Amino acid sequence: MKNIETKWLQDFLTLAELKNFSHAAAVRNVTQPAFSRRIKSLEAELGLVLIERSKTPIELTLCGKQFKTTALSILQQIDEEVSRLAGSSFDGRHTVRLSAAHSISISLLPKLHSCLLDPQLNTRLSVVANEVDDAVELLIDGKCDFLFSFYEDRLQVAPYRSIYLGRSYLYCVSAVDENGEVLFDLANKDDVPCLDYTPESYMGRALHRANSKLTNNTVCSSSMTDFIKALVLQGKGISWLPDYAIKDELASGQLKILPQREPVPLDLYVYRYYSKLHSSCEAMWNELSKICPIKELTGQSLIELSQPESQLTDKK
Repeated sequence: MKNIETKWLQDFLTLAELKNFSHAAAVRNVTQPAFSRRIKSLEAELGLVLIERSKTPIELTLCGKQFKTTALSILQQIDEEVSRLAGSSFDGRHTVRLSAAHSISISLLPKLHSCLLDPQLNTRLSVVANEVDDAVELLIDGKCDFLFSFYEDRLQVAPYRSIYLGRSYLYCVSAVDENGEVLFDLANKDDVPCLDYTPESYMGRALHRANSKLTNNTVCSSSMTDFIKALVLQGKGISWLPDYAIKDELASGQLKILPQREPVPLDLYVYRYYSKLHSSCEAMWNELSKICPIKELTGQSLIELSQPESQLTDKK
């Protein structure tokens, strides 16, 4: 058993956040030499180098990044157990922190209710929906247990683990008129109003990589899928929308897919750190690994929902 003091863990987390020994020492209300000794004591007890001191500002080593999640989990568990024993805990449940991209939190997380809201896990969820890049940063900073997001190169390697959720597709769609015909037709027009994703957004970058530009007549751009979807439904223009966000609208005939553009694939994952998490988190991770990939996410069959029956018959 390692002889580690909780104040060392708090020191380390403060240093990881501020990236400066003197600033961290001031926040922890100790002298800088004393603070440095406590960090060295933690490293010595662990037998690991946690801090890359040669860089300015300082950085965490690979071991340091992994241990950051462990330290956060340890302190959280101690706080929750003390609260439970003091009678102030919320039903003695452990809080599992989820970070997710906006559209995923609305459309995908509810489908995972059997894993995320299993009464046997005795947990409560704290879900933060964000822009994709912000959601990713929450995991990197150790501020969430699980991240539900799209494929990210930097999260496919240590110190991260991932479970493949499934493949989704971005479809080019249009609203329809009172006769059920598409409001906009790309076949013969280059000036169709287009609702774009901002270039710095994940969807914008994905479409740029796929060279999937719609038209030169961009009337509005946004990073929010739900906002763009609302404008498309209002007939303001065409856009790319993920299949999981438009399944109902395609089935009801409110939207139709424009076949002039090939769908753009999106792979979805749930990510975490390799470091061992609270037992409730580990149980939830095991349940997720059993049901994934989710077959419902494969969206190519959604094309059928937007095509006339005669076209489908011709293809058979």
